[in-house]
Amino acid sequence: MGAGGAGFSVPASACGRVFSRLLILVATMAGALAAQTVDIYSELSRIDPFGEIVPADRGRQPREILSPAVARNAWASFHIVISAPPRTTYLLYVVPNPLNACRVELYREHFEKTPAGWVPDRLTELTRLPDFGVMPDPADGVEGQTTRAYLLDLWIPPNADVARFRLEVQLKVGYWVVRPMEVRVIAPRVPVLRVSTDLGPLPPISSGTDAVALGALLDCNNRTYPPPETVRAIIRRNAIQDMALASRLDTAIAGPDALRQRGEALKTGSGESDC
Repeated sequence: MGAGGAGFSVPASACGRVFSRLLILVATMAGALAAQTVDIYSELSRIDPFGEIVPADRGRQPREILSPAVARNAWASFHIVISAPPRTTYLLYVVPNPLNACRVELYREHFEKTPAGWVPDRLTELTRLPDFGVMPDPADGVEGQTTRAYLLDLWIPPNADVARFRLEVQLKVGYWVVRPMEVRVIAPRVPVLRVSTDLGPLPPISSGTDAVALGALLDCNNRTYPPPETVRAIIRRNAIQDMALASRLDTAIAGPDALRQRGEALKTGSGESDC
């Protein structure tokens, strides 16, 4: 109301302009929120610097990882994948609850150019969290990069309680994006393994992760694993620990002979086995 009680009105055209600008602002903010994501993938699904599974690892649509089961005295490994527009900065946290439920090791994955495209392999272990990052990664120099990858390596102590605990991967980019997991600790205990630098070479980087894991199935009596310096080494180590555990089971189901037979069947592509 103006002086003397006189009223005033806003032209309809002005209201329309304001409303249109609000819609554009909301759409822009929604697009920005959707642009920064953090996802968790199986160790067997390597992600390229553009957010796609590398061709050698593609198969069925990957399932969301919600509640992985992990034996005691065992590792469980996952890829943490951050996608964001150029010049985005972020902080990455990994928080188990309770904090002593597992040991958390986090590695930056570095991309290498292959004839089939970029593949993550070399690892750099982080000594403190949270990790500050920027897109693209200046250390890799990948033109047009929109995705960075980390390898999350969890270790469950041999005397851990058979129980469940929550673990959160938290991304801070002006706001929080949280990816929770419920880790289920199961009763089986992996035999003691040791690291060795005297093992044979791993398959080429361009090979599928199934080829990396298959070597452990063909040598199920092995109790040594390569140093965790590459994604391939982590995959081979985890396969070795799985075979060490499986070899303790009923020999008619998963003993050394049955595992070796299954490995040969997979290697030849026959898929036939008495297991």
